Amino acid sequence: MSHADDSQNGPHGPLDLLITNATAILGGVRDEQYRIEPGTALGVANRRIAWIGPSAQARPAQAGRVIDARGMLLLPGLINTHNHLFQNLVKGMGDEMYLLPWVETLILPTVDEMTPEECYLGALLGCLEAIRSGTTALMDFMFGIPNIEVHRAVMCAMRDSGIRGFFGRATRDLNPDSGWRDPWYLPLDEVFEQMRTLAREFPSGLPVPSVLPAPGTMRTMTVGGLIRVKEYALSEGCQITIHMGEHTEERETSIDRWGIGAFQKGEEIGFLGPQVVAAHCVKLDRDDLDVIARTGTQVSYNPVSNMYLGNGFAPVLEMLEMGIDVSLASDGGACGNSEDMFEVLKFGVLQPKATAQDPRVFNARDVLRVATAGGARALGLGADLGALDVGRLADMFLFDPYRLKTVPMHDPISTLVYTGSQSNVHTVIVDGNVVLDAGRFPSIDEEAFVQEVQERALALAQRVGTFRLMRGRRFTPFHYDRVGTQSPGGDARPGDDAVPRAAAAARPVSADGFGGPPPAAPERSEGVPAKEGT
Repeated sequence: MSHADDSQNGPHGPLDLLITNATAILGGVRDEQYRIEPGTALGVANRRIAWIGPSAQARPAQAGRVIDARGMLLLPGLINTHNHLFQNLVKGMGDEMYLLPWVETLILPTVDEMTPEECYLGALLGCLEAIRSGTTALMDFMFGIPNIEVHRAVMCAMRDSGIRGFFGRATRDLNPDSGWRDPWYLPLDEVFEQMRTLAREFPSGLPVPSVLPAPGTMRTMTVGGLIRVKEYALSEGCQITIHMGEHTEERETSIDRWGIGAFQKGEEIGFLGPQVVAAHCVKLDRDDLDVIARTGTQVSYNPVSNMYLGNGFAPVLEMLEMGIDVSLASDGGACGNSEDMFEVLKFGVLQPKATAQDPRVFNARDVLRVATAGGARALGLGADLGALDVGRLADMFLFDPYRLKTVPMHDPISTLVYTGSQSNVHTVIVDGNVVLDAGRFPSIDEEAFVQEVQERALALAQRVGTFRLMRGRRFTPFHYDRVGTQSPGGDARPGDDAVPRAAAAARPVSADGFGGPPPAAPERSEGVPAKEGT
């Protein structure tokens, strides 16, 4: 066994937890290659990794608990750097919808009506699914509803699940010259005070607080507001998360407003920088990439969400070649209908191959490092998370490869990325605590919880009216040479008018599931802008 630090191989002292007989995936930070080490033992004390060495040198009698990981892989926890946890109650309702109609017709009406208890259920559902897929830390982005109880509910869900949660509280301010009226508006001073209150109530125990500002986009903030957000982040020692480069309207609006693109404006005013995690970044040109690299801004790569909403592909290879820090994320539960980081890993490694039409350009080790060490940097915890090293926080999981889908295993990292699933995750440890124990949540009746979520989600859809989005779903017209109107069950009715293949294929699918252009946004009072932040 070859460990980077020989001092790790000596006898260890008292431990809270000892894992023995694992095949550990070590290294992987920056330019250090991964090392696959069979027969490894790892000890945890006081929330951190205290010892790594050969299992033969482990002293089980000095550990509060021992887990025999024989036959299993031991990996650093995956880190999800962009999410909207409340969205998990509307999984599957936004299929085949463009981004902005999806926001206007599904997301905003739903979150406007959600109670704190419903937000808690959606967030807890998302956290538990994330844990089942080896996720030990995530960065959430909650919309800017004024009621602090909604935000408190999401943070309670993160705490109760045991995941290491960081809560992005949306910010937006008003352009005083526009006459805009926003029902979610709170002055930034009040927003910042809410954030400080939540950070005190839910301490992270780390130099980085658990709460961070999350401007919806550049276009939902004034220049002064963006500068104040940056000042707040610097004073509190926290990160900032924001949607950038997600759709073409952002660039158009920015040029109309400032005469330059959003990335250029962000650099000009000093907003962009290493503290900023820009989610999506699919609609970029070379100048935008140069700004991201020059300012040290980080990027949260959301491959499943970007494909689900038809937004495009992030230029991940170019970013990495330019030295840009990239992390990985699922986005909200309604942006891909899952919090499963195994799905995100696989889509994340395949997208660059398909874009480049070259299978050699990106591999399983690359995407695993993005999902671990890259995520740690996005959280501002690059020295504390993202790898199995002595001194780092004890966030890790055990992966059992002996399942039909994952055998035979020739390359453990390839098996994890290309064939891994939630059924492989045996045990998850966060902050030294076992939050998934041999496939079971220690303090949650999963069966009862799943039933409650199902019932509450259906009731919410009825109350909001979004259940109507399920009507009329059918085969896409281009599946047939001649297609009749489909019934909700998917069966063509004899005698219906046929639709020529070419015309049907050219017609976009609208937000309600029928052919035709996407509907206009719902009417609002004069001067009221659409709320934003998917």
